[in-house]
Amino acid sequence: MKQKYSKTIGYSQLSLVDSQKMLQGIRINKNIIDENIKLSEEDLILVAGAGSGQEALLVKQEFQNRTIGVDLNIDFSQVYPSNLLTGFILQRQDLHTLAFSKDVFSLIYCYHVLEHVTKHLEVLKEFSRVLKPGGALFIGFPNKNRLFSYIGTSQKATIAEKIGWNLNDYKFKLLRKFENRYGAHAGFTEKEFLMDAHSVFETIIPVRRNYMLSKYSHLGLIIAFIINTKLDEFLFPSNYYICIKKKN
Repeated sequence: MKQKYSKTIGYSQLSLVDSQKMLQGIRINKNIIDENIKLSEEDLILVAGAGSGQEALLVKQEFQNRTIGVDLNIDFSQVYPSNLLTGFILQRQDLHTLAFSKDVFSLIYCYHVLEHVTKHLEVLKEFSRVLKPGGALFIGFPNKNRLFSYIGTSQKATIAEKIGWNLNDYKFKLLRKFENRYGAHAGFTEKEFLMDAHSVFETIIPVRRNYMLSKYSHLGLIIAFIINTKLDEFLFPSNYYICIKKKN
């Protein structure tokens, strides 16, 4: 089983991502974003932590906005459909020191990346710097308080591999080293993230419940029960937020 965790890419190779599952996730996230902010045709999107680059292309396809994807793992050998390449750029960059001027992007899309960076607060500050006033960061990362995870991952993995990944999480928990800095796929609790994010962004909108209700709409009654009984902090595997930069 492929249980070894890489701090930069997670549990499996970027080539093992299921593009259809990734696209479904992007569509869910777009609906959530559209409910909270309005983008114009001229607005520029940054996909921060775009992996090999495929995620950025799918974001471009769904949002129909000019899109720049950045990651240290960008694969420039990939061939993409020519009709989607207009207004689409991939760059190999470090999220801690983005090579952009301030006030450039209207939306930053950062999906399950923050747990992989060395200094997450520095990255959040960089996101704020390159966002336009009133611009938004859509961000998701593992919920550190989760009891289990990886069920709905877009990575191509067997049930045995997913069980192995969960067991690896519990190994770190038992060793009291369930922290990103120790090489665990920990993520952040809501309290941890909000403490840092409130020092950078004016408005923070939790959208985890919206995400789960959208993704698992066929389990609506169960999801609603989990929310109403306040078990979501332990049964929802990830946290999602929209963070809005203060207007001038």
